[in-house]
Amino acid sequence: MSGTLIDFCKQLNPTPLNLPEALLKAAKDGIEFQHHFPTTRDEAWKYTRLGRVSALKLSPVKINPSADPLPSSDSIDIIFENGTWYCAQPTAGLHIDFSGDIDSIAWNACTLQGHVQHINALTAQGGVAIRIDANTKLIKPIRIIHRLNGEHTGLILHHQFVLDNHASAQLEVIFEGLGDDSYENILFDFFLGVGSTLHTDMLQQTKGTHYGFHTQRIYQRKDSTFALQTITANTHFTRNEIEVFSQEEGTHTQLYGAFIGQENNHIDNHTYVHHMAPNCTSDENYKGVLSHKATGVFNGKVKVYKDAQKINAYQANKNILLSDQATINAKPELEIYADDVKCSHGSTTGQLDQQALFFLRTRGISETKAIDMLINGFLAEIVGAVKSSHIQEALHTLLD
Repeated sequence: MSGTLIDFCKQLNPTPLNLPEALLKAAKDGIEFQHHFPTTRDEAWKYTRLGRVSALKLSPVKINPSADPLPSSDSIDIIFENGTWYCAQPTAGLHIDFSGDIDSIAWNACTLQGHVQHINALTAQGGVAIRIDANTKLIKPIRIIHRLNGEHTGLILHHQFVLDNHASAQLEVIFEGLGDDSYENILFDFFLGVGSTLHTDMLQQTKGTHYGFHTQRIYQRKDSTFALQTITANTHFTRNEIEVFSQEEGTHTQLYGAFIGQENNHIDNHTYVHHMAPNCTSDENYKGVLSHKATGVFNGKVKVYKDAQKINAYQANKNILLSDQATINAKPELEIYADDVKCSHGSTTGQLDQQALFFLRTRGISETKAIDMLINGFLAEIVGAVKSSHIQEALHTLLD
C-alpha cells in the first residue's frame, strides 16, 4: 500500500546538514502541504507514476568518512559507496569538504521546488562541498562516483559545487551499483562565477530495481560556460531534473543527453532553462533509443524573460523506437517575453531508417551489426561531446 510523503520521510533520518533554517522550514511546509506523492494528474508527473516509489520500505544509509585518502590517479576521485565516503587529497586551489562539515553560511542553497527537493533537504545524509579558487584551472578532472548496492537502501545526498571567478574544471559523475527496491535522491547545486567554465559528464548505469532521482540546479554569472552531458543507460527508473538560471549577460549553456532503455525501463528527462539576462546562448540536444516495453519522457522548457534580448536558444529532441511497445512522450516548450531573440525547438520520433538498414545488409553486414551501427551513428553527436575518457570507455563497451 502506498504511503504519504510524510510517511516516506519518517523512514529516513533527519538530515545532519547545516542547511539554512528558512530552507528546512520551506521543505517541511512543502511536504506537509502536498502530503501525497504527485499523480499523473500533476502536469510535471503526467507520464511518470510514483506508486511503487511511495510504497518503498527503506533503510537509510549513514555516511562515514574513510580514514584513508584515495591513492593518486589520473583524476581527483570522490566515492560514495553505500555508507562510506572516500576522497582523494585536494590540490592547490581546490577545496573539498564533507557537506555535513560546513556551516549554514557556507551553503549557497536557494529555494526549493517539488517533493523530490523537499525530501532531499529534510533527509540528506551527506554530500560533498567543492570550491575552486578564482583563476584556478584544474588539470585533472574531478570524478564523483555513487555506488549503491543492496536491498531497500536509501541514499540521499546534497552536493554543492562553487567555481569562483575565471576558474575552470572538468567533472565526471557516475552512478552505478546493483540495488533491489532501492532509492537514490542526489541533488547538485552548481554556482559559476564570472568567466568560469565547467564541463560535466554524467553516466547513469545502475542495475536492479533502482529508483533514481537526480536534480541539478545551475546558477550562472556573467560570461560563464556550463556544459552537461547526461547519459542514461538501461536503468530501471530514472528521473532527471535540470534547471539552469542564466542570471547575467554572456553566459553559454549546453545540455546534451542520451537515454537508452530496454525491458520495462522508465527514463524521464525534465529540463528548464531560465534566460534572465541579455546576450546569452543555450544549446539543448537530447536523443533517446527505446526497445521492448521501455518508456521515455522528454520535457524541455526555455523561458526568455522580458529584458533578456539577443538570446539564441536551440532545443532539439530526437527518438528512435525499436519496438512497437516502446513509448516516448515528448514536450518541448518555449516561453518568450522578449522581442529580439532567436529561439527554436522541435521533437521527432520514428524507427530506424529502413533504407540505410537495407544498404548495410546488402554489403554483407548482419542485421544485428547493422542496427548497432545505425544506433551508434544516431547517438554519435551526444557521445562525441563527452570529454571523460573513463566514461567514453564505458560507453564503447555499452554500445558494442
